[in-house]
This record gives sequence, C-alpha cells and structure tokens, in this order.
Amino acid sequence: MRGANKDVRGLWPVALGAGMLLLAGCGVGGGDEAGTMQQASRQLAAPALQASPWPVWSGWDFPYNEPPLAAAPAVNFGVSQLLQSSTQTVFHGAHSLPAGSVQNYRLGLFVHHDVFYYQADASAEIRPDGSFSLTLPRSVGSADRAVLVLHPAGSNPLAGANCNAAGGWCSGQVNGTTKLSLPVDPATLTAYTAAYFPAPATSSNAQIAGLQRMMNTPLVTGGPHGAGRLIRSFHDMDSAFLYDQALAVIAFSLAGDQANADQIINAMAKLQGPSGAWVFAYTTDGADANPGVDMRIAGANAWFGMALNAYQKAFNSSKYLTMSTRLHDYLRGELVAITINGAPQSGLRFAPTNYAPGRSGIFALEHQLDAYASMHQFHALNGGSQYLAAATALRKMSESLWNGTRFLGGYDANTQTLNTSERYLDTYSWSVLALGNTGSLGQPFASALPAMCDYFSVNGKLDYPSRKVTGIVGFHDAIHNGVPPTPFAWSEGSLGAIMAMRQGAPGMQCAGNSSDQMLESLNYMVDKLGAMPYATQNANPDFTSSGSVAGTAWLYYANQGKNPYAHY
Repeated sequence: MRGANKDVRGLWPVALGAGMLLLAGCGVGGGDEAGTMQQASRQLAAPALQASPWPVWSGWDFPYNEPPLAAAPAVNFGVSQLLQSSTQTVFHGAHSLPAGSVQNYRLGLFVHHDVFYYQADASAEIRPDGSFSLTLPRSVGSADRAVLVLHPAGSNPLAGANCNAAGGWCSGQVNGTTKLSLPVDPATLTAYTAAYFPAPATSSNAQIAGLQRMMNTPLVTGGPHGAGRLIRSFHDMDSAFLYDQALAVIAFSLAGDQANADQIINAMAKLQGPSGAWVFAYTTDGADANPGVDMRIAGANAWFGMALNAYQKAFNSSKYLTMSTRLHDYLRGELVAITINGAPQSGLRFAPTNYAPGRSGIFALEHQLDAYASMHQFHALNGGSQYLAAATALRKMSESLWNGTRFLGGYDANTQTLNTSERYLDTYSWSVLALGNTGSLGQPFASALPAMCDYFSVNGKLDYPSRKVTGIVGFHDAIHNGVPPTPFAWSEGSLGAIMAMRQGAPGMQCAGNSSDQMLESLNYMVDKLGAMPYATQNANPDFTSSGSVAGTAWLYYANQGKNPYAHY
C-alpha cells in the first residue's frame, strides 16, 4: 500500500441523507441456508431485474475473503447475489444472527464514488431465517463498490469523525486490522461486507481479466491522445501508483490488449510533467496523491519507460514515442557523477529533490536496474548513441554494488557509504532478471539467489487441500539491521523471486519447496475478481491484503514466463 488514499469531497448526483434504514422482522420460513437464500432471491427478483455480472465475495467466503482474516468473524454476513436494472439495485445475502435477535440490528448501505455515500432511501429486510435483502431505488451508476454494514439498532453509521452526517457521506479509512478502505470503523459494527462493481473483462487469461476489472475508474480527459483511464492499484482504494500503471501497460501489451494499454497511456499523457517525468502516485481521477510534494521518483519513472517500450514493441507503434523520448531524456539527465570504492560511476539518483531528507543523494540499486532495462530497450527500438551510453553507465553502476557474494541495496552520497545493513528481496531477484545470471566480468550474480531462502523465505509446505492462507509459501520483503519482520507472503516480490529462481537457479528449493510449488501455492491467493492480493495477513501498514495490480501483473509474468526486464 504505497501511498495515502485521497480524501475528496466531491459532489456526485446521488440521493443522500442521514436517516437509518428500516428493518422488517418477518421471516419466510425455515430450511437450509442455501435454499433459503435461493427462495428469497426468487421472491424478490422482479422481471425487470437481471442478475448482475459483478462477482461478489463476502464473509461467507472465509478464509478467501479480502482480507485474509486471522479467525472467522463472530457473525457471518455476506452478499450472495446482486440484481440490477436501470432503476433498481437489489442485494440478497445471508447472516448468522440468532433468529430471536434480528430486531435488534439494522442494515446500512454505503456506495462509493469518490467518498462513501450513505444511501438513506434504501429499504432493508433482515429475516430470522438467516437471509436479508436490501433494495436501492436506482442503479449504482458509476460506483466502483458498495459496503453493507450490519450494526446494533442504536448506533449511527454516520457518527464517525471521518463522516459528514449532514452531507450523508464518510471518507474512507484504512483500518489497521482489515487494511481495507471502509466508511465505518469495523469495531463499531456487528459485521460488514463489500460488493465490487468491476469494469467488464474480455480476456480469457485470468490475470489479464483481473487487471481489466480494475479499470473501473473515472475518465481522464484533455490529454494529447484523447481520454483515458488509470488503473486502480488496489480493489478497494482510490490510489493509482505510477509503478502499477507501468505494470499493467506491460501486461496488457504482452497479452495483446491494446485497448486497455491505450487507456492508461492516454491518461498518463495528460499527466506527464514539463520535465518529462511523472510523480510517484495519483488518485484514480488523475489528481496528484501528494500535492505540493515533488515526488518524481526515479525507479517508478523508469518502469513507465519500460511500459512505453513494451507497448511500442508489442504493437509496432510509434504513437507514444514523443512522450517516451521525453521520459528517457529526463532519466538521462538524472544521472549523477559519483565515486564508489574509488571508481568513478554515473548513477541515477532517487529523486531530484529532497522531498524527504537526503533523498536526492540516494542511489538505489533497484532504480539503476530499472533505468538500465528501460534505456537498453529504448535504444534497441529507436537507436540513439546517447541512450546506449546511458544504459552502459547504468549497468556499470549496478555492477559496482556487487560485493562478491550479493548486491548491496545502494549508495548514500550524503554520507559516502554503501548500504550494507539492509537486505531487500528485490535486490536479489531483480538484479538477475535485469542483468542476467552473470556480470560483464563473469561475476556469478545467480549464486546469491539461495540466500533468499535464508533471509526472506516464508517457510511451510503446501497446505492441500484446505487452501488456508497460512499455507501460502513465498517470501517477505526486507530485513533492516538484521531484524526480519513477522513472516508474511508478499505476492509481488515472491513472484519476482520465483522468476529469478527459474532463470538462475532452476534446481533451488526453499524449505523443500521448488519454484513451481511456490508459484502453485501463490495462485491460491487469487480472489474472486481474479486479482492477486498484495500480501497475506501481516502487521505492516504498507502491505495490504487487497487485490492488487502489482500482485496480479507479476502473477501474469510468472505464469507466462515473461520477464519485463528482457532485452529486445
């Protein structure tokens, strides 16, 4: 979760209000839970309503719900079916409240556009037989998700400090336990569940379809190539990170989905800055997620360079060559002369400004690798000795960070020291993917890969057939000052590590698990919308368990054997 959500007080044309939904306590008879839900659906489905194509998941999907919970919720509560027409949306579902207590609870609906709008005119019925229905007297329009909340009769869903009771809306809050953007603190609720309204998916490939569904974002207009859309970085948030835009464009390009690649690049063309670069993060409407802060981070920009290269190669198109040239010229201009171990180097600085203390003096290995690949690819497609010279310098800089047994995380020109106290998973995996198994002087880069098992492996055999999240086998992200985090599986990083193992150490195993077994295990994490959660359950605020572009795109690369760093 690489940035804060935007808190926008937009004005969307929906009916708002602060009133409470009414509850009706009449039942429809006994019977098994599944049969009851089907019976309720038949009774309430008007002929004008059609079953929604939107996939739905809920508490009933535990433990495959988002997020992976530590334990089953005290009260199960979930949507089993959505029905819709142009004038009505109906949610059908089930609950596990005791039959004699349903009168003590109320059901509320929030629909999300830019913030969560409380739908006071929705009618709700909670039945003693374990079923419920909620009817909204309109279509959901351009909403991307809904959150249904089950709460005690005396509580008010709009009472939170993040809510505007008079306006009838709440800004999303990311709770430390769920890590989902929710309108109400889960601690004040009996239960909650989310229904997602993804964009249509047309691809037969599961990961590409998953990415297509995450294009349910506002139109970004006014760019030189026409209107477009950013892809949301996480299902339940409004963030659109530059890195994720790049990953999606690469995946769409490799898969031949030019329409969605065009959508993202068109939107990014509108947002390209005067320097030729982009900032680190946007919201899905194209606004800067960190206004007033110059966060032109080198690595993320280099990834978008790789994305523009992937598009140009896949579709043999120079449509976006002007914006790509501007970006690569910007990156060349960010190379700075430094000295490492007595040898002169030309390295890519982290950022052109100290938006955080010392940032402009940091030279991260990952950024050198990203820019090396981008420059090398761009030169292969378009020529230009200046780009080949930059690629050569970036490779030389990257190799200067090899200490004989592993790659170091980077160099700090502020203190003129190498980073020897931290280990990052990506410096092991991405170095092999970008530079190859051996260096220009025969350095055995792939020989460092087994250390990923020693420092980052989340141990455990495959947990068949239960598919428990605790059985996922992969890697976590980093070790700072020799202290590893509480282990969790980081999907994006794990998939990159698996690709590096396949390339550089095909016989390697971690805790008895081969790269193929790890990949099979990670595939179990995929949610019902076809997206890969960013991580299994963990206490790190930067690693959400929401379905993510990064996890989904890297799963596509791993499943298809496509290296985004590959030379052309």
